[in-house]
Amino acid sequence: MHTTIIITFGLVLLAMMLFIGEKIGFSRQTLTYSFVILWLALTVINGAIGIVSAGQSLSTELGIGTMVFSIPVAALVLFMVLSAES
Repeated sequence: MHTTIIITFGLVLLAMMLFIGEKIGFSRQTLTYSFVILWLALTVINGAIGIVSAGQSLSTELGIGTMVFSIPVAALVLFMVLSAES
């Protein structure tokens, strides 16, 4: 359940960054790089908390962290590809 919540948070963060960032006037390239860096940092912090507090193994956190990181980034790539065609 925690993984689903974190992935949902990542998707909401992505939507908010794209919507608010474009309204403020940032370029999509800047928003893309900013999201990827921010989401990577948050994923690493989440994995570190999982190892330290929840007692998960490093291999488990690496597997889950890869999924947690890649789903919102894949949504970002899909958005960029679909918006470039229109």
